[in-house]
Amino acid sequence: MSCDVDAAVQAALKSRAAIEQAKGILMVTYGISADRAFELLKWRSQESNIPVRKLAAQIVADFTIRPLVPPRIRDHADHLLLTAHERVPMDETDDGG
Repeated sequence: MSCDVDAAVQAALKSRAAIEQAKGILMVTYGISADRAFELLKWRSQESNIPVRKLAAQIVADFTIRPLVPPRIRDHADHLLLTAHERVPMDETDDGG
């Protein structure tokens, strides 16, 4: 029984990860909130009669096959990534983690 529970937990975590990744893709692509991205996934799931987890996994696969971001935008993203630490406000109670 423990193996069944472990397998179920692993499957749920994998599904959740795909849903979160798909939400992130939709958030960046459409400039929407996480809640709105999930609503969009749910809507497409209902319209297509495909479970959200399967739809999310397909979206992640589709968007990661090849880069869709033009080089100029990627250059800007590179800059933001490499300099993000310079814009993080340091709080006196921040332990660095």
